Amino acid sequence: MVQSNQKPHLVLLSAPAHLQPVIELGKRIVTCQDVKATIIVASFVQSAPAESRMVQAALATKLFDVIHLPPADISNLVEPGDKGITSLSAAMHVVKPDFEAAILGLETLPTALVVHVFAIECLGIADELKIPKYVFVSTNAWFLATIVYTPVLDKEVEGEYADKKEPFALPGCSSIRAEDLPDPMLLRTKANYREYLKIGKEIPKADGILVNSWEELQPKTLASLRDGNLLAGVVKAPIFPVGPINSEGSSALKNELFDWLDKQPTDSVLYISFGSMGGLSLEQMLELAWGLELSQQRFIWVVRPPIEKSGSGSGPKFGNIGDDVSSYLPEGFISRTRDRGVIVPQWAPQVEILSHPSCGGFFTHCGWNSAIECITNG
Repeated sequence: MVQSNQKPHLVLLSAPAHLQPVIELGKRIVTCQDVKATIIVASFVQSAPAESRMVQAALATKLFDVIHLPPADISNLVEPGDKGITSLSAAMHVVKPDFEAAILGLETLPTALVVHVFAIECLGIADELKIPKYVFVSTNAWFLATIVYTPVLDKEVEGEYADKKEPFALPGCSSIRAEDLPDPMLLRTKANYREYLKIGKEIPKADGILVNSWEELQPKTLASLRDGNLLAGVVKAPIFPVGPINSEGSSALKNELFDWLDKQPTDSVLYISFGSMGGLSLEQMLELAWGLELSQQRFIWVVRPPIEKSGSGSGPKFGNIGDDVSSYLPEGFISRTRDRGVIVPQWAPQVEILSHPSCGGFFTHCGWNSAIECITNG
């Protein structure tokens, strides 16, 4: 491994299920700056089909190199009820040796390291290489403010946050009601909270924080994160709003779905998708289907298998992705709505759909990627 005498070389590390924003950040960096970039991809053993497509699409751009680490098997590391951040942290712990080997195996020495916030387990290798280290928060500034202030709340608040009647004060930001806290904060005895708290303590160790937001969208929160008398006293590192980071899509995409969209009136179609990790119960899916049919609303619905509860206190699991979608929709629903609706199994080109003139609404789980794509294409 040698130091390049030419372009600076940035290495970006994604966390499992959070690849797309890292890819888009990589595109932004190499097209706006004269730098070389390498994206290193961490994933679970059971990688989602969408993630595999993203890797191939990223390679096809030829804008940067992509290294896909061996998927992490965490089946013996995480209890059934400890999903979410616990799973992500366990996965990053497993892939850390492979990540370090990948870094050391690069032809040119990285100039700086950028890790996704949920891959912060691997931030420390930058210190070994004596290079600057940055954290990329692919969600919004409010999330960043909340997670970096959680270590303070952890010392000040007794008992469960969810039991408190009064809102929590966040310096320089709007107060937070207990019901609006991030899910990991709802049960302090769970592993998800411990991992969330750990991340909040690690973020200030970075040399800078990139956040997927922009000044006009969250001026109050960003100002607090920069004010030494407010949250900057906690976060310490400089804040760089780099948003909106989202896929631009392809205007040239053509298939049967878009042939159908082209025939619909302007702003008439409701697009329905709950994200790659979101899901509905079978009961919720049936109710949504009946609502769509009775409303006579035009729609495109990205349908994934219903979630199943695997026992008290355990996280949801998805049904068999090979199932026929008609098996968890009302009998005859697809044929009865064929003239005004389209069912798309598993995945759809969301940005292209949202930017189409016929799309007039988005029924979403409100993940930040989806929110930004809606803002920028609405």
